[in-house]
Amino acid sequence: MRTVLDTNVLVSTLLFRGRTTGVHRAILEGRLLPLLTEPILREYLRVLAYPKLQLTELEITYLLNEEIRPWFHMINEPVPTESWISEDPSDDHFVNAARVRPDTHLISGDRHILDARTRLPVPVLTVREVLDRLEKTLE
Repeated sequence: MRTVLDTNVLVSTLLFRGRTTGVHRAILEGRLLPLLTEPILREYLRVLAYPKLQLTELEITYLLNEEIRPWFHMINEPVPTESWISEDPSDDHFVNAARVRPDTHLISGDRHILDARTRLPVPVLTVREVLDRLEKTLE
């Protein structure tokens, strides 16, 4: 399943245990193919550098080179730049990236995205919803 991971999902997947561990496992098993754009990568790196996460530059570099770049597919074609989330325009990068390839899902826990999901041009799933779908495909 092609996906775009919102930043909150990426951070939880890489740094914390819990439900998002299943997302990480699905990426490593090839059941999820996360898509990436340069603006999304910049957003990931910006958030990983937040002081509250207490990551060193070396740890961020490790996450980038070992956990993101090998597993995420960089979108090289033009990405639309339409506005979708007026409350947080930075979320538009995720919506627009998911629009580039058919059947791409946006995985998010962001309130702005989840509140707008019925009017967005891409399917939006929570972590629980994507894990439920993956579980059903194994049955």
